[in-house]
Amino acid sequence: MPHTVTSRRVALVLALLGLSPAVAVAQQSSSNPYYEFLQARRLEGNDNFDAALAALQRAAAADPNSAEIKAEIADLYSRKSPPARTEVEKAAKEALAIDENNVVANRTLGFLIAGTIDNRARTVTPQMAEDIKSAIGYLERAAAGTTGTDLQLQYTLGNLYLVNNEAPKAVQSLNRVVLQNPGNPSARQALARAYAVAGDLKGAIGTLEEVVEYLPNLAQDLALYQEQAGQLREAAASYSIALAVQPNNRQLKQRRILALYNAKDYQQAAALAGEARKQHPEDLNFPRLQARALFDGGDRTAGISVAEAAARAYPKDLATQFVLVDIYQDAGRPADAEKLLRQMLAANPSSAQVLNHLGYMLATRGEQLDEAVSLVRRALDSDPDRPEYLDSLGWAHFKRGELNDALKYLTQAADKLPNHSEIQDHLGDVQARRGALQEAITAWTKALAGNGEGIERAELEKKISNAKVKMQNAK
Repeated sequence: MPHTVTSRRVALVLALLGLSPAVAVAQQSSSNPYYEFLQARRLEGNDNFDAALAALQRAAAADPNSAEIKAEIADLYSRKSPPARTEVEKAAKEALAIDENNVVANRTLGFLIAGTIDNRARTVTPQMAEDIKSAIGYLERAAAGTTGTDLQLQYTLGNLYLVNNEAPKAVQSLNRVVLQNPGNPSARQALARAYAVAGDLKGAIGTLEEVVEYLPNLAQDLALYQEQAGQLREAAASYSIALAVQPNNRQLKQRRILALYNAKDYQQAAALAGEARKQHPEDLNFPRLQARALFDGGDRTAGISVAEAAARAYPKDLATQFVLVDIYQDAGRPADAEKLLRQMLAANPSSAQVLNHLGYMLATRGEQLDEAVSLVRRALDSDPDRPEYLDSLGWAHFKRGELNDALKYLTQAADKLPNHSEIQDHLGDVQARRGALQEAITAWTKALAGNGEGIERAELEKKISNAKVKMQNAK
């Protein structure tokens, strides 16, 4: 980012060289490097870059051992539009060769390299890692020699620390920025992200919570951290603040409904989903959400009615059809669920999702197990490494009593999704059937610590307890 050199820094450079501004002006001479330095500042202020550069070059020729003058040349090049990157690097390194702790040279070179780094990159290449390390090194030396807080420097350092997986250092740097500039939304966002990466969700939430009232654009970030911390009702309230700024944002509406649904506030979730349906009739997420919330909130008839109407209106939308399938199953209507899935398969014979869903349903019911295996194998043909499909196949083999095949596929699925509770539960059941009780306990324990999907905690805890008793009795 661009930065300016103040008259205070000019005075500081002169002081370091043993001259006061008055003395420097009095010694006006084309051979006087400090007079040329002042001329350069004046000329740049008049947008005369070439003349300013010529003045600094004359100053450098008169005093070739001055790190300060070479650093000023680098800084001048960095302010050129666009920056003269090669010249910046050359002049800054010449200054650092004379004085490795020169603040201006370190700062200029650090910013130059930092500007080439993509802070949002998904992967860090070896070259990028080297650049991050170099930029941090230069900026840390600049910070060490700077009096007070250089906000731009600390902000850049904080973001570099984050990319370099040094979240605690990022928190320290960004806290300095927020302390000096508490109303800066970018600094707040960066600090909250640093806290979250460091595992301190409370810090992330607090950083945004204290300013969200007058910086409502931060409400969406706040809601996401609140969701991660399990503060679902608070997250829904934050999404409401965000929606006051972006009233037509469908994603925010969906996330607010989901937060309320996951908080088991089904009535409010259903009401907001119904309201959003009227506002965005083309978005099928809202009838799906409304149907599920109504059903789980106790109004099963209304939930089924909304899901059936959406499924009839959009017969080619698989996501809507799947919602109705699941509601039929939860309503104790397995025949209707299977009938609908077979209709979906007839219309989409190569859909891996439909093949897997039907195969898993049959396996779970312990019915038509040969067909269940065949269906899931067809799903795996199009997506061989999909862990959910491997789980379905392993479960179908388990139901057929083929424990070796079940163990093979469920182990693969569990390795790929170690935090998936239902898969770990299945693996535990297979191990228990094989008599490997300690391995079963390990898998069930992972299921309890996982994402919680597809399990009943009380049932799992009972299985673990029973396995421990059996192990104790066998001794």
